[in-house]
Amino acid sequence: MKGLKVWMVGVGIFYILNLVLLWPSLWGPQVPLMYPGVELYQDEIIFQLLLDAWLIVGLGLAAIGVVLIAGARNPMRYYPALIPVVFITETIFGIWDIYSAMNHEDVVVALITLVIHVIIIATGLVVWKNAKALEV
Repeated sequence: MKGLKVWMVGVGIFYILNLVLLWPSLWGPQVPLMYPGVELYQDEIIFQLLLDAWLIVGLGLAAIGVVLIAGARNPMRYYPALIPVVFITETIFGIWDIYSAMNHEDVVVALITLVIHVIIIATGLVVWKNAKALEV
């Protein structure tokens, strides 16, 4: 159960940190590095809309992060609902990274984030399996 709690808190903190990293004033200067060769129209309102969309991604992750941390107070009760939410989130964002790498995103950035998704899913599977074994 300790591993489950640590995983929930760790992923929760990581998700909340994503909100900080995706804050427009911090994220804006990083976007051109992520999308090299793409005209981002940084002086136009469309760029602000892109940053706003990324901020929504960060807010969604932060919301899941807060729920994970709160659920870690009683992990055996909440893991059956929370771990699948993380799996779905990581799978969708992993697919997004593969799509982006094939089209316009810097491949190294996409691969790094893809590895992070795989690590979160793989460790989540381990703690889920261990938690299920404790229920029997």
